[in-house]
Amino acid sequence: MPNTLDQFDIRPIEPNDKEGLQEGLTLLSNESRRQRFFSSRKEFTENELKFFTEVDQVNHIALVAVNKSPGPSPAGSVRCIRDTHPGREHFAELAITIIDSFQGMGLGFVLMDLLAQAALKQNITHFYGDFHTSNRKMLKLLEKYCVKYHIPPQSFLLNRKSDGFLYFEMPLS
Repeated sequence: MPNTLDQFDIRPIEPNDKEGLQEGLTLLSNESRRQRFFSSRKEFTENELKFFTEVDQVNHIALVAVNKSPGPSPAGSVRCIRDTHPGREHFAELAITIIDSFQGMGLGFVLMDLLAQAALKQNITHFYGDFHTSNRKMLKLLEKYCVKYHIPPQSFLLNRKSDGFLYFEMPLS
């Protein structure tokens, strides 16, 4: 199997990635759309595409992975959006989307790791977010990151919410 970084072009997202993001949504299974967006949406609005692709890479950092072969095709994206509440300026909400055919290859971990490096440069020190309890892949991804960077369990907050979601907060390394 080729090295994940060799198979994909990973770079900051750009405004001209709107079409690729829209295409990527259609390549997700209903289950993947439900786990990522908490619904089985079929397309993004123009405003959503603008929000997702026209980012400042300071308070809204986003990376995209494009499969290089056989022809350029969307493989995944990752983003974090800085919390603007007083006292939480070092926190950012994390979101990861990997196209089904590229799941299980380590791409999600690579993207999250690169995003964390970019976030730390912008003085973002923690990621947070929530995901459905059925999304075992997300839990494994977070656990893998914590193990790699020796983040102690007491520093990783994971709370089950009454609506079937898990809320997490974790420091970056």
